[in-house]
Amino acid sequence: MDYDIYREGIATKYPTYGHALWEPSPGGHYTAVEIGDVGFIREGRFHRMFNILLSGDDPSHQDGVPPHHEPLVLSMRSPIDTGILRPNDLRSNMVLNRTEERRREAGE
Repeated sequence: MDYDIYREGIATKYPTYGHALWEPSPGGHYTAVEIGDVGFIREGRFHRMFNILLSGDDPSHQDGVPPHHEPLVLSMRSPIDTGILRPNDLRSNMVLNRTEERRREAGE
């Protein structure tokens, strides 16, 4: 399938950059893939099951969580890297560098 060809092509060229998704959008099932999301990849898309950082009664867990689920508590300040993006960094369209952020805020 096309998504397998795409994934294999990207994995060959950029083997250290993780798993390429043919369809990175969550397709309206949830807002976006977030840190702590647990799921699987099928047909080029990530399918979220639950988030390990959220309690079992969180509204985003519409399909439930595993039995005896307890949220994982991180011992680090933040898992989000707010470092500088370089021009050739690979990133999602939703990740902006400061110049792009200013342009969007200015309505350009």
